[in-house]
Amino acid sequence: MAGAAVKFFIQRLGSQLPQETETFAGLEDQIENLMSILKQVGDVCSTEGDAAVRSLVKELRDLIFETDDCIDEFIIQMDNQNGSDRMALAQSFRSELEKLVSSLAETVQRLTELDHSTTIEGEKEEDQKNSNLMDDGESSDSTSSFKLNYKNLPYYLQACLKYCCIFPKDFWIPKGKLIRLLVAQSLIQEKAGTIMEVIAEENINELVRLGILHVVDEHPGNGTKLTVPSPYHEFLVCETQREDFIAATTNSDSSISNTIRYVSIHSDTMNAAPNLNNQRLRSLLLFKNQDTSEVNWNWLNSSGAKFLRVLDLEGTKMQSLPDEVGDLIHLRYLGLKHTDISELPERLGMLRALQTLDIRWCGNLLAILPDGILNLVRLRHLKMFKNSGVCGMKVPAGIGRSKNLLTLTGVHAGGSTARELGNLNQLRRLGVMDVAEENISELFDSIMNMQDLMSLSLEGKYTYPQGTLALVETFTPPPFLTKLRLEGVLERLPNWLGLMERLTKLRLGFSRMNENPSLVLQFLPNLKNLTLWHAYETKQMGKEFCRVGGFPKLEVLSISSSELEEWTEIEEGALPNLKYLHLHNCLQLRLLPEGLQFITTLKQLDLLPLLDDHADRLKPDGGKENYKIRHIPLIRLITMSMLKDLVGKRDS
Repeated sequence: MAGAAVKFFIQRLGSQLPQETETFAGLEDQIENLMSILKQVGDVCSTEGDAAVRSLVKELRDLIFETDDCIDEFIIQMDNQNGSDRMALAQSFRSELEKLVSSLAETVQRLTELDHSTTIEGEKEEDQKNSNLMDDGESSDSTSSFKLNYKNLPYYLQACLKYCCIFPKDFWIPKGKLIRLLVAQSLIQEKAGTIMEVIAEENINELVRLGILHVVDEHPGNGTKLTVPSPYHEFLVCETQREDFIAATTNSDSSISNTIRYVSIHSDTMNAAPNLNNQRLRSLLLFKNQDTSEVNWNWLNSSGAKFLRVLDLEGTKMQSLPDEVGDLIHLRYLGLKHTDISELPERLGMLRALQTLDIRWCGNLLAILPDGILNLVRLRHLKMFKNSGVCGMKVPAGIGRSKNLLTLTGVHAGGSTARELGNLNQLRRLGVMDVAEENISELFDSIMNMQDLMSLSLEGKYTYPQGTLALVETFTPPPFLTKLRLEGVLERLPNWLGLMERLTKLRLGFSRMNENPSLVLQFLPNLKNLTLWHAYETKQMGKEFCRVGGFPKLEVLSISSSELEEWTEIEEGALPNLKYLHLHNCLQLRLLPEGLQFITTLKQLDLLPLLDDHADRLKPDGGKENYKIRHIPLIRLITMSMLKDLVGKRDS
């Protein structure tokens, strides 16, 4: 508990100091002394022992939190002072820091001097606890095993698991979001030369490999979602409560310890939240679509709010963001996805520590970002997508100076943007909208500079329903590109697409091609996920869609077509690894392919919606075509008559 806290604190302090050189000028000796004693704290906090030892370890943890608060508060205060006031403030901070270092050293000494026999006795006590766990008849074998093995996990994996408990039980946690949150809270270990997001993803993948985090299978391909299995979640919630690590509240009567750092509110109204004015929170997440329209945002003026590193308001009905958010100078993550905000305050540019700004699907948001966005020099992830108008967000001239950006999505291609993107050669994920003939050449030149790019989305102007996506043949995709999304009418597939051997995920949306794209795509050796959304205009598909050995690694195939009436045949041996087949909005489809019964790897088939007479032929009790699908474990379908009934009930 304290050991992890001190390791994360040392890392955070080590990364913070170079960014705040002016703030800590003249305090180098005190900071060096602090770092030295913190390393000693880390060495002794691994001690196992009895109640006395655990009490001292908790005392150390509280001192670490107090020191963390002291440093963060000093940065806040220095940000509002100048001249002689800054000198006086620095002197006061020096004295306070020396006292904290002295208290830490004294507590470390007391812990070190504890009799070795106390440690032995504590180990016996721990062994007895473990024995009791094994004998507990109410616990399943898997849960007991998890409890025993949990303490042997590295501190950073324990922290990742515990932070997952800030989400509601059985919540589908978006993997990308969890990665960004862990980075924002510095709940990852250091690895020299490795991007923080990569470390966080490796930790998550390891927990998945161990079977502690589960990947949700129900909607594969729509972004990876994770869950904590129920028995594990219950145990972890108990652990986080015991350690004062996380508080998940549902009403204003909830009591929150002053040492709690991470809080989530699970309520339909923000007014049900407990009083947070005196809390020095690092994370605040809201769930259950709270109506924030009548919320008193004065709590953002409270001293405690200034310590926030994560503020996630996703899914709330917020219509405006208060100017006070600009005072949260420690804020690293601001989530506004699926809110009703109409504009971003200019003071957003004051958030100098901000790493993630998520403004996707904000229904009324103006399509122009304020100039202050260029002041966010530490911004790593700028995620944008308009809910209404379906167009890209216009960014101010100078976006090419944002050298820390790893993710930039939903950006308008016009103006100087296509050219400036060429300066962002560190990007790993890029999504560009309003791509047109007048900017495609500059845009592709810029993309070819992005040698680390892994995910690319290009969307033409007025894509829905008939907008054209202009592409050029003189393009060499970045070498590590594995995910590609192309939205807009295409005359044919570009030649370079068939050469992308690393490609694992591809979506062609509204391409409306007359030429069968699978004649090229089935030979991509690593393609695992393919979506053809109104991509191929044909009434009939046959075995040419996939020959024997075609799509060797494809696991997810999604097809939507208003034209397709018959899929006649699949050769035996084709699609050898297909697990999920989704046929969505194929409103004319009346024949599933002969040979579908040979794809024994299939786990799920979606037919949404389905013609009624076709549904009759697929019924298990006498349906003439049921033999094609009866081997598939999960089949989800909605008939046209069922759909009409649902629409009628909704409109009545």
